Amino acid sequence: MPSSNHFDHSHYRSYNVFEHRPHKSLRYFINALLATALFRIWPTLLFFAGWSTMIVLINLKTSAKLSFPSVMITVLGMLLGLTISYRTSSAYEKYTEGRKMWAMIIMASRNWARLVWIHCPDSLTPDPIEDPAERARDEAKAIIEKKTVVQLGLAFAVAVKHYLRSEPGIYYEDLYHLVSFIPSLSFPSGITTEYGNIAPNLPMLSAGHIRPSAYRQATANSGKSEPVMLCPGENPPRFRVSDMWPSRWKKHTHELNPLSGEDSDVPLKIVTFMSSWLAGVQKRKVLDAATTSNLMLPLGQMNEALAALERILTTPIPWSYNAHIYEMSWIYCLALPFQLWDSKLKWVTVPATVITAYFVLGYASIAEEIENPFGFDANDLNLNYFCQEVIAKELEAITSRDYSEPDEWIFSESNHPFGQGMPSAERMQTVSPVELRRILAQPHRGSPAASSDTIRKGSV
Repeated sequence: MPSSNHFDHSHYRSYNVFEHRPHKSLRYFINALLATALFRIWPTLLFFAGWSTMIVLINLKTSAKLSFPSVMITVLGMLLGLTISYRTSSAYEKYTEGRKMWAMIIMASRNWARLVWIHCPDSLTPDPIEDPAERARDEAKAIIEKKTVVQLGLAFAVAVKHYLRSEPGIYYEDLYHLVSFIPSLSFPSGITTEYGNIAPNLPMLSAGHIRPSAYRQATANSGKSEPVMLCPGENPPRFRVSDMWPSRWKKHTHELNPLSGEDSDVPLKIVTFMSSWLAGVQKRKVLDAATTSNLMLPLGQMNEALAALERILTTPIPWSYNAHIYEMSWIYCLALPFQLWDSKLKWVTVPATVITAYFVLGYASIAEEIENPFGFDANDLNLNYFCQEVIAKELEAITSRDYSEPDEWIFSESNHPFGQGMPSAERMQTVSPVELRRILAQPHRGSPAASSDTIRKGSV
């Protein structure tokens, strides 16, 4: 029997920079630096470095003394700490809830695939078919139908990924082949824009990447006379030098897929047709009521996860609260050099101000990024991994074999249900039920001594 590589960790990538060649270590260091708050707020830190330098020079070179006692800064620092703590905890709560909802989608797809593939019969009719050719055709159609419906679980996850990233429609390389045969439904989108709940006359206090057009790649579809233009399944915005400058007050635009059509809420459409298939199976009377009820549970979980993800994405921190945090943070950092100079730090005032500004504004920047964990930022959830490396491979493994005959793996030489030292299940099936229960009642029945004693008594 070939050894399994399930626990082989040699294929995992190591992120220890000391285990790589210098150029790779430098690359990992730069990638790690780009994932920190320093990359997003470095222009602000330069401003505070210049501000604190100006305060120090005025105090050193002129007769003016720009300083005041630290009482106000101490009080303001306590209030600012509590406010930022609440802000970051609220953002991380949305981050963790988004991960929980994706865990629910993974669990629902597993349960859906398991119930459809194993518990639904390989027949479209409740009565047995006598003709062998018709019976084979009926079984083939049932297998095709079950495989198609199982794949809709993967299609739902992939559609949710694009839906959360404001990528409407089905024309993507990882989605089109899964749902192109489903009739179109004009469901309204539950996500109008990335910042749909923000009043249009208010400026943005947080700015993510401005996505370029996703319409880049052409892929021919062999099933049609004309090629179908498909966008890449994973299409992050390319890094530009302008991304290194703050875009906090920049107008946000999002160029949509030109082939999106009327399919706005694709995940909801997929769940609707999954439910439609289940209704059709009920009409055929090939499923019992318990299996039908169990199949309804994953559909409800998918709907619940979709609604929760929409709520996370369209419920930003109120604008006034977010603006108040930045007002407090800037007032605190602007007043800090006056207090540090009063503490006789002199030129140490400059690095101390920059470091403090990095801590204060860095927490606010981190909270902005993680409150929407569905994009392409370095700290966002890896949605493509969930879809292609977890759900897709698990569904493929579930449908890779027939589970209708458990005898071939239960009554085998490799199965020792009564203990490793006991005979196999294939040999034990000839033992009487009374003797089996006597063996079960023995303590330490799996030990070699107990096994030898049982064999000597002629049990097997």
